[in-house]
Amino acid sequence: MSVDTLNQGHPPNLGQLAQLSLDRMADAVVLTDIEARIFYANDAACRLLGCDRPELLETRFWQIDQNLTPDTWGCYWQTLQKQGVLEQEARYRTANQDLIEVEVTTTYLAADDRAYTCTLFRYLSERASVAREVQRAKDQLRAVLDAVPGLVSWISQDGRYLGVNRHLAASYNMPPDAFVGKELGFLKNSPEFVEFVRNFLEGDVDYHSQLVQANVRGTPCYYITAAQKYDQGRATVVVGIDVSDRKRSEEALQRSEARLLEKTQELEEALRERQRAESRLVQSEKMYALGQMVAGMAHEINNPINFIYGNLAYTDNYVRDLLGLFKLYQEEIPDIPPRIAAEIEAVDLDFITADLPKIVDSMKLGAERILKLVLSLRNFSRLDEAQFKQAHLQDGLESALAILNHRIQGRIELVKEYQPLPKIYCYPAQLNQVWMNLLCNAIDAVLDPGLGEDGFDSQPRITIRTKALEGDRVLVAIHDNGRGIKPELQEKIFDPFFTTKPVGTGTGLGLSICYQILQTHGGQIRVVSHEGQPEDSLWKQGSEFLVELPIGSSKDDVPK
Repeated sequence: MSVDTLNQGHPPNLGQLAQLSLDRMADAVVLTDIEARIFYANDAACRLLGCDRPELLETRFWQIDQNLTPDTWGCYWQTLQKQGVLEQEARYRTANQDLIEVEVTTTYLAADDRAYTCTLFRYLSERASVAREVQRAKDQLRAVLDAVPGLVSWISQDGRYLGVNRHLAASYNMPPDAFVGKELGFLKNSPEFVEFVRNFLEGDVDYHSQLVQANVRGTPCYYITAAQKYDQGRATVVVGIDVSDRKRSEEALQRSEARLLEKTQELEEALRERQRAESRLVQSEKMYALGQMVAGMAHEINNPINFIYGNLAYTDNYVRDLLGLFKLYQEEIPDIPPRIAAEIEAVDLDFITADLPKIVDSMKLGAERILKLVLSLRNFSRLDEAQFKQAHLQDGLESALAILNHRIQGRIELVKEYQPLPKIYCYPAQLNQVWMNLLCNAIDAVLDPGLGEDGFDSQPRITIRTKALEGDRVLVAIHDNGRGIKPELQEKIFDPFFTTKPVGTGTGLGLSICYQILQTHGGQIRVVSHEGQPEDSLWKQGSEFLVELPIGSSKDDVPK
């Protein structure tokens, strides 16, 4: 029959057309009344739920939607009546009692003085669900960056802006999107910042910070600027904290101190003490800001990776169930049709069957490694544990080693000679800073490129010892097989701003901060070296830092 013939005669029956449209929709549709009785379900709903239409029409809606019960249906109905439309994700129960994730849109309808609901739903794949969780995590991270009271930007390896936070955009009176895709330095008013970022992008280090001068709306400002690479070095996040007032105050103070130094030796000593106090303050502020960033990033990473890791167990079970079912098919139906046999050969089903469980196992292993790293980052930052309390020293050592693993693994032999230690009363976050500084120095010492040329042991090695001492004290010793420290330098290494590292690679604050932190804990630190070994040293090459701490019983045991 031709189209013209079909269109002849009476006008179309709109009710029949609507019925036909609903029946043939790709999305599932059910209609319910105020009592949650289903009086219509289209073909897609029957297929998705695995029910015959008569069976589905005898079902109450709360028997399908696992978010609803007979007790909560009334509240749900009132909310829908008030809002008109509800969009959500839910879990629906199929005829064979399986639970499926669905995306649901429910509309409130009123006709002939009666009220109804029209529920349209579609299957939500695991990939889509994960994508939604990742997007939520990205939105949350963006909110955190916008809340940071500083200038934050993330830049690609080729020197183009990938985005900025709202504080940076507002500083230049521009919308954040105006920066995206622009080349670094397009504003042409902060050459020192551009040089800092470009040198960092071209360098091999993953983190660097320094004081940078930049012009914001024509006003010279100073920023403590920190850059951290991510995405395997393909991008960098840069954070700038405005310290202009403090910088100007420091410059004015230095001019005043220079005049006072000419008058009296007593004021010179006061100046040195002030410099030491300022060095502690700068280092404390840097570590606090770093701790906040580390804790925030660990928290943001922890949620999506926990979601992924939690679903990998189900994925593994599903894969093994499907492979077992296919093997059963092969055993029960040995005569495979030629078309299916050809497809099996084309996709190399034997390889897929062998390799798919390995892929899932690899994903689980990778997720576990990320979870362990996140835990180490959270333990190291310990922003929620800044108070004086009991702690295990070995936990702090392991957290620092996990963070520095990228510098150790495959390059340095790590020897741990741990003896059981009791918990000690301390400030855990401060001691974590001590272990980080000592381990960083040990890594720098054993990775010195000139060691092999000087006849030293060419295998880089770091040894960490812990043991309990008499008198309710504990010992932590960190040894490296580097060059060692000359006797005339050993008395100076704990002085502020003294460093044996090349210019530009050390601040001279690390060991000074360690010394001051251990003093506040009633402990002590000393160094022995192959240049002049005492009798209690176990080593003939390199340097060993020995830290002694009291166990204590309360905060009163720690010197003020």
